[in-house]
Amino acid sequence: GGVELNDGVIDFDALLNGAMERADIRAGAAEVAIERRDKGEGVCAWGDPERTEQALDHLLQIAVKSCDRGGKVLVRACKDENGWAEIAVRDNGAGFGAEELRDALEAFQQIHRGLDRSFAGPGVGYAVAKTFIEMQGGQFAVKSKPGQGTLVRIALPPADKAPADEAQDAPLTEEPRKEEAYDAA
Repeated sequence: GGVELNDGVIDFDALLNGAMERADIRAGAAEVAIERRDKGEGVCAWGDPERTEQALDHLLQIAVKSCDRGGKVLVRACKDENGWAEIAVRDNGAGFGAEELRDALEAFQQIHRGLDRSFAGPGVGYAVAKTFIEMQGGQFAVKSKPGQGTLVRIALPPADKAPADEAQDAPLTEEPRKEEAYDAA
């Protein structure tokens, strides 16, 4: 209840590059590759740059720690089918079942994968990221299957639109876009 938003134009390309740089040390130590799968085509959004950056940092941290050594995290920034600015983060990690995913989206839940788990779970990361995106009028979608990894998509209105214009008009679909280069993880 005490978070203040400072809306402005967000350069999703710069935001994604910065988040990848911050995640690089953790990814290197875990022997996980982070690959960008877009052309950096000047995708801009309207929202709070600081809160969006924090949300993206959480998503990349979770994606990296979800992967085994030699794993891969794919990221991209683009415009979605409704013209909203979108960032997608996909990992080829363990993935989550429906109940685990529901727990991961609730604050202060932690996924327990038994004695053989390779990481402590997302903790509050997904819940914080989802809250920060939705409090800006944005959209947050996650799709995951055990053994197949996780895809998280965040979207904010385009920079040339006032948040009230489309905030409720363009929800993300459940199914991720089919992009050969992105889905080839």
